[in-house]
Parts: sequence; structure tokens; C-alpha cells
Amino acid sequence: MPVRTGGLQTTQTSGTRGPKPLVLALLFSVSIFVLAACVGDLDPDGGWSAPVLDPDGDQIFLGAKDGRITRLDLDEDGRFDTSWGYPVSGNDTLGPLYGSPRVDDGRVITAAYDCDGLDCEAFVFGISAESGNELWRFERQTQVVGSVAVFGDTVLFGTSSIDDEFDTDPGILGADGYLYAIDTSTDLAPTVLWRVPTTDSVWGTPVIADDVVYFGDLDGVLHAVSLGGESGVAGTELWTFEADGAVVAEPLIANGKIYFGDFSDTFYALDLERRKAAGPGTNAIGVGEWSFNSDGWFWATPLLLDNILYVGTLNGKFYALNAETGQEMWADPGVVDGQIVGRAAPFQEVGKGAALAVPSGSDNIGAFLASNGAELNGFATEGGVKADLLVHEGVLYAHTTDDDLIRFKVSDHGRISCVKAETGAAC
Repeated sequence: MPVRTGGLQTTQTSGTRGPKPLVLALLFSVSIFVLAACVGDLDPDGGWSAPVLDPDGDQIFLGAKDGRITRLDLDEDGRFDTSWGYPVSGNDTLGPLYGSPRVDDGRVITAAYDCDGLDCEAFVFGISAESGNELWRFERQTQVVGSVAVFGDTVLFGTSSIDDEFDTDPGILGADGYLYAIDTSTDLAPTVLWRVPTTDSVWGTPVIADDVVYFGDLDGVLHAVSLGGESGVAGTELWTFEADGAVVAEPLIANGKIYFGDFSDTFYALDLERRKAAGPGTNAIGVGEWSFNSDGWFWATPLLLDNILYVGTLNGKFYALNAETGQEMWADPGVVDGQIVGRAAPFQEVGKGAALAVPSGSDNIGAFLASNGAELNGFATEGGVKADLLVHEGVLYAHTTDDDLIRFKVSDHGRISCVKAETGAAC
């Protein structure tokens, strides 16, 4: 397997942070419209919500562009269940959905937001997976771009700044962003348990491991915060790491490391035990850690397969990196026509072995062999895909920016069906 090492960095100078040109531009952004201008066609109208399989494997939940949650019954030839949906009224919508639903203990939990100019209102809500009825709703004057994370009855999510006129929540007022933790254990409206202030908006999705929640912000800071238990007092910041660019991707935790990319073209692997022992303010890349320099910004969450990380960039490059060393495992990265915002999905290419389906913000889904990056025939979507892909029982599910849910056979890459996420009608 060819190995490239040109982009690998194993050391980093610590000390005072210098200006970060990419992030300085982002400091002026108060809405996703401004960042859209910085990164091309990341248009603020939703369509990034990924199809999510329920734990039993017989239903898929999806957020449509208009702010509705729909359900696909896999035992009914892949048809949408027209008797199930949220909101119930066809005239009600929640605004664009960027995050994907979380299905947990009979609940579907997700977030949406809508803006009138610079005035934004966000909704985080829980609904019954069985009936579609609303269980609870939490509203704030802000933006919630990423998906939520669920920790028992605690729901965590990132926000931009909160309108001071309406901000009565505990903790520091007037921060540019927050990580919220809300209690959803009763039938009453959720209450704020705690929130952690940040120096810029939190657009990424938090990830939880061993009673700690990890998340990044637009100022390029990766945060580790206790959820209680053995990790300490809930809501206490344990450590931070200052990346060279904005951190919006959902991190991946595996092998005792946290993997994530930023908007300075850099991808990082940090050792969790080392970071925990060092505490706040340790920014040098240490033993067992690495960073990799690409030529594109990272928004997508990496996929780990057989100790190889597969991750794409906003300039359409798709990399295979050794999870232990950061070395490139392909002679050249794969290339798709559009931005890679969503996570790739593994499948088996007939006669060739493990392969990756790679979403593209332009037309069609790319496909590459996992072993060497050889390009395969893709999946024809006739529209962009910025949501994570899902493969289940030999079927690839893709939610396009045109709000189509398309199913493909992975055996021959042929299309099975296409339905509109909003209505369930054929495309």
C-alpha cells in the first residue's frame, strides 16, 4: 500500500496565539450566510440532515429542508409513513435543519433554527418515535447548526450568541457562543442544567465519551467538559486545545484519541490521557499525537475503518490516513467535483472488497476502493449531497440538497427509488 508523508506534522510550537487569517474573517460572522460567502456554496437552507437508522433497524428518520421530521418504514418497500410526522400540521415548520436526528430510548431528538435577517430563533425538541407527538421543546434566540448529543436525559448542543434581551440562563452572559446542557427528564419544559461559554459560535456537533463531552468552536478551540461522574463536576471545563482554524466538524473518538479537522487545512489526532493529565493550556503536539496538513478545509467527520481514517475536505479531496501515525495511505487523495461536508460510508464493492461512498456537494456520489483509493463508478444523484451517507443491508441512502431521499443498491450502484423528503412523493 503506497504511503505518503509529505503533509505529516508531529510537532507544533506552543505559546501565544498569533492571528489566524481564516478565523479572523469568521469573527465577523453572526449567521451562516456570512460563512457561506467564505466557503462557496454552503447555502443556508438546510438539506444537510442525514438519514438515521433506529436501533431496531426497521425505520429511518430524516429531517426535511422545510423543518419537518419524517419516518421511512423499511418493511414497506421504503415508503414514508404518511401517518407519522412532526410538526403534525402541514402548515407548521421549524426552519432549516442542518443537524441529524438522534434516536434514543424511544425518542427522536433534533434541532432547527430560522432567521429573519439577523434575528434568529432556535428550537431543540424531542418527539415520540412511535407516535410523532411532541414530548418537549426548548427555544432560544440563537442558532443551533450542529446535531445534538444525548447523555441519558441530558441533551447537549452548541449555539451562537444568545440575544441579551432574552437571556436569563445561568452562567456568563454575553458570550459569543455556548455549549448547553438541558434536563429532559420530566414532562415539563426542559431546564438548563449548565452552559459553557465560548469565544465564538459553536456550529459543530458535540461528541461524548467516558463522561466527557468534546466540541469545537469557530475560534478554533476544542473543548473537553465534564459530564459528572469520575470525570469531575458536570459543566467543568477539563482542558482546551487551540487549533489553527475554526473547528466545526464532529470529532471522532477511538483508540484513546480524538480526531478532528479545522479550517486551516489541518487534521489532528490528540491523545486523551495526555490531554487530561496536562490540563488547560497545553498546545504542543506530543508523543502519540500528530497533525496532518492538507490543501482544504475540514468540515466532514472522519470515518475509521481497519485503523485507517477516511476524511474529505471542502475542496473535494478525500484522504486515507493511518490512525496511529497520520501518514497518507494512498498514493494520491481521491477527488470529487464538489465540497465534502458529510461523512463517507463503507460498503463492499462486488469482486473488489471494501470501498467508500463519498458525498459531494455537486452532482453524484463518488466511490473509491479502501485499499488504494482507486476510483470506482459512483452513484448518480443529479444533485448535491452534504449529509452523511447511510448504508444498511446492501442499500445506500442519500439525502440530497434538493431534498430527495435516494436509495441505491451497493451491489451495482443502481438506483432503487427516489422520494421527496418533504412529501413522500416520487421524485
